[in-house]
Parts: sequence; structure tokens; C-alpha cells
Amino acid sequence: MSSTPQQIENAVNGLVEEVPALRKLKLVFGVDLKAKGDVQTYRVEMPGPVITKGRGEDERCRVEIDRQQFNQLSDGKAKVPAYRRAAETGHIRFEGDPNVAKLVTRVIESHEQRASIKKVH
Repeated sequence: MSSTPQQIENAVNGLVEEVPALRKLKLVFGVDLKAKGDVQTYRVEMPGPVITKGRGEDERCRVEIDRQQFNQLSDGKAKVPAYRRAAETGHIRFEGDPNVAKLVTRVIESHEQRASIKKVH
């Protein structure tokens, strides 16, 4: 079993591999992994990712995710639809700068639109 920072790195790299435009984002965000009364907190800096334990004063937003859901998504093989379902069902929650959420959403939606156009042709 890999360490939690390695799992976060796998998850981020999997998303960046699927949506290469995310690689260009300069962003620092926090990740809270919640499990039965325990919360593990990490700071993630992009590009990179560079992952450190604890909070950073330079975080623009925080992503809260249930530990069990995170374990399923962090294998690096999870695709954007799996993350979308987790967010829609409340397993992933976002707080912070709404402009960051809009930007990331726009980048992912643009990628999905391009991918669907490629499938048609």
C-alpha cells in the first residue's frame, strides 16, 4: 500500500494525464481526507504536484473527500466521470475561491467537449 502523499500524487497525475490542460494551472489547494472522526490534511501545489502534510497559508481552496472514496479514486486510473459522480453524491466537497472552481470546471468541460467531438469524427 502506498503512502497518502503518494496516493494524492497518483490521483492528481491521473487527472492531469486525462486532462493535460490541468498541468498548466498554477494553484495551491488543500486536501482534507475525512474518516470516522479523523481528518488528514495536505497541501498540494501545482504544477508538480508537490504534496506536504498540513495546511498552507497560500491555499486558494480546499477539497474535502471521504477517505473511502479517496482510496477508490487514488489509484491513478479513475477518470473524470468518477470524480464527477463523487462530487454529485457529496463524497467530494469544495470550499474556497469560486473562481478556482469555475476555472477547473471549465478546463475539464472543454476537454470533455473536445473528446466527444473526436469520437464523432
